[in-house]
Amino acid sequence: MNRLLAIVVTFVCCLASSAQAGRIAPGLELQMQGMAAEDEIKVLVVLQEQADIATLDHTLRVTRAPMSERHREVVDVLRDVADRTQAGLVQEMSLGRSSGIRGFTQYWILNAMTVVGTVDAIRDLALRPDVDVIEADLRVGLIEPIVPDPSIGSKFRRGGGITPGVLAIEADRVWNELGIDGTGALVGNMDTGVDGAHPALSARWRGNFAPASECWFDAVGFGDLTPVDRHYHGTHVMGTICGTAAGNQIGVAPGALWIANNTINQGVGVDFDNDVLAGLQWFADPDGNSLTTDDVPDVVQHSWGVYEGLGYPDCDSRWWVAIDNCEAAGVVNTWSAGNEGPGASTLRSPADRADSPYNAFSVGSTQPTAPYAISSFSSRGPSTCPGTLNPIKPEVSAPGDGIWSAEPGGGYQFLSGTSMAGPHVAGVVALMRAANPDVDVNTIKQILMDTCTDLGAAGEDNTYGHGIVNAFDAVQAVLQGYGQIAGIVTDSGTTAAIPNAVVNVVSDPRTTVADGTGAFSLFLPAGVWTLEYSAFGYVMDTQNVTVEADSLVDGSFALAQAPQALVSGTVTDFEGADVDGASITVLGTPLASVLSAPDGTYSISVPDLATYDIRARKDGLGADLHSVVVNGATIQDFVLPELVYEDFESGDFSNWPWASGGTAPWTVDGTTAYEGTYSARSGGISHNQTSSMQMTLGLVAGGNLSFWYNVSTESGWDFLRFYIDGAEQDAWSGTIGWTQATYAVTSGTHTFEWRYDKDGSVSSGADAVWVDFINFPTAAFPEVAVAPTSLSESLPYDDVAVQTLAVQNSGLGPLDYTVELTGVSSPALGSGGPDSFGYRWVDSDQGGGPTYDWFDISGVGTSLALGNDQ
Repeated sequence: MNRLLAIVVTFVCCLASSAQAGRIAPGLELQMQGMAAEDEIKVLVVLQEQADIATLDHTLRVTRAPMSERHREVVDVLRDVADRTQAGLVQEMSLGRSSGIRGFTQYWILNAMTVVGTVDAIRDLALRPDVDVIEADLRVGLIEPIVPDPSIGSKFRRGGGITPGVLAIEADRVWNELGIDGTGALVGNMDTGVDGAHPALSARWRGNFAPASECWFDAVGFGDLTPVDRHYHGTHVMGTICGTAAGNQIGVAPGALWIANNTINQGVGVDFDNDVLAGLQWFADPDGNSLTTDDVPDVVQHSWGVYEGLGYPDCDSRWWVAIDNCEAAGVVNTWSAGNEGPGASTLRSPADRADSPYNAFSVGSTQPTAPYAISSFSSRGPSTCPGTLNPIKPEVSAPGDGIWSAEPGGGYQFLSGTSMAGPHVAGVVALMRAANPDVDVNTIKQILMDTCTDLGAAGEDNTYGHGIVNAFDAVQAVLQGYGQIAGIVTDSGTTAAIPNAVVNVVSDPRTTVADGTGAFSLFLPAGVWTLEYSAFGYVMDTQNVTVEADSLVDGSFALAQAPQALVSGTVTDFEGADVDGASITVLGTPLASVLSAPDGTYSISVPDLATYDIRARKDGLGADLHSVVVNGATIQDFVLPELVYEDFESGDFSNWPWASGGTAPWTVDGTTAYEGTYSARSGGISHNQTSSMQMTLGLVAGGNLSFWYNVSTESGWDFLRFYIDGAEQDAWSGTIGWTQATYAVTSGTHTFEWRYDKDGSVSSGADAVWVDFINFPTAAFPEVAVAPTSLSESLPYDDVAVQTLAVQNSGLGPLDYTVELTGVSSPALGSGGPDSFGYRWVDSDQGGGPTYDWFDISGVGTSLALGNDQ
């Protein structure tokens, strides 16, 4: 009797524990069964409590909440739930390797963490009551395009105007008849990156005028601080969304700005970040501020799918929750259907998700010319996901066969695939949001489907979906009740256009930047709006504009120049001597730098009644930086310190002969410093990468070299290393507050290097190291005087003139210099010997024949002989 009672009690306790604990997903369990207990694995730990964004999304849609309110409420709720519920799990895992957990990354777009730990440690986590499920950390694959037949160039028009795909969806009618080209919209792609220097894309990267960190996300950790495409795919995709250049009108929304990340780059992403979650979270709020929306993209195009091994079932991942949450925050996500056609049920996941009419909005591919036949490779429906009310896929189609778009390096190429079709639809969404910034995600998708040109079987089908998208009809549908304000911002005194003037809608997040001609446009609901106009050097002003539905109103405005004030003073060195030729720069403004006169004096005109950071510097001396409050004529003197230490207070690496190496260069950091405001911080690198800063310096005498260092890395694995002439002196790892290091060095030339090295996995702490206040023994610098500072000569034919250029070096360091001609556009011919340089031009006064001019360095910095050999 007692034995039976004991068995029952044990059984009940097990049931209670099981009901409260988490579970391990079947696919992950299958993977772990073949591993030893001490083997490490990367997993996704999803917590029990998730924000009820579906209900909030419905409420916001019913109340027609503006995008600013929607974004704020959704992001704040998601962050609040994650902050409140992750603390206990973080505390347990922060024990580090002693607990079997080597590292983790927290997310809020989904209340989850990516964790690297031993199999035993992961099983222990699954027993926690705050854990819902632990899944395999899923790998994603790019939907690689199809390289078209070489004859495609004769079939479809190459460059020289608007591409056939853009014409097929009638995007050109939107530009020409509705006056909407995407201006005011922001687009993104989660792809292999984008060539940010491509002529069809470079001018409209949002990072040109906003912080790069909220316009480019190096998700896989290459260390690229600005957009780079190390594959080719993402550049082509972005070109179709918004690309434009002379002779190549390739983009659907050429007026839109763009941001991007490189989440879907092949063979990369080995640390404990889940790149897809990180990418979706970044797109949902790139600047980390829920109160701002100008950084949030209107649409993001996806051309990737999940590797569905290890028992992973379709349509059953918490990734879907992250995607839904991203869209609830205001971001439309479009998905390429896949290139596995023509068989049925061949869509990649997540494009095959079909548990509502709107999620995983997938796009099939058609030919770009009538009758717009479906591409043979385009994946077909129906979806095989269980429990769907309407499994028909894809939602819509767009041109994707033989699409001409951008190629990294500045060129263009033809590619085929649903990856080429999806960006056509993303571009249409950008046009729709440019016309109506507050239209919600589901309404956009419904309009896209409702306004399609039906193809194939009547109605929705598993080949074309609802048909091929029609940009003109879709944009017209979102324009109900909207009007347009357009105009030019000019100078009230000169009437000249003011390029890049900012036009802000007061009490609304909408802002636009005028183009190079001062022109701007905005779409707003009918009503009275207050516009605020501003530009550097002008007095900010406002005007009220009445917008009427379906009409255009002139919003032109003339700004008055701000009163100017003269900032002047004297630049001296640490001994009180006047400094000639020091560069005085007003940081963060378009004002050109000025040079101090021989007596050290300078003056520069700036807009009055403002505060500026002004810096003076000259080679061989330290920089002096001041925050200057300008209120009328202002005196600001500068004292350039002796260059015996580097404290990075110049705000850059310009004072000393620094060189960078490794994957990513070091940066100057204004948030962590031993003294002053700035220090040097290691570059953003990933695993098995290095970031190095180094300097080769001649020392007049021996002595001690000292510096302060700060370390926040994975202890015992990632190191700050210091080298002298290639020999490692010390290495530091883990968490170390500001500490001084000192080393004896001899006179002569030495190379000093500070290098951050990372191992093959895991990051801890801030994943960075800092160096500050480097004190060198006496260094040898040249002291240079050149007289005159420039030479000019006008020579008749068959004549020679000689002028003297004195170059003196009174310093202790060696002087290397070159002589260049300025104001001559033709390249050097190199005639007359190793120290002679020639220039060729056409003289129109002598019948257009070729003539030559040359100059010869007759001695080491002593004289120049200039002549004309005709």
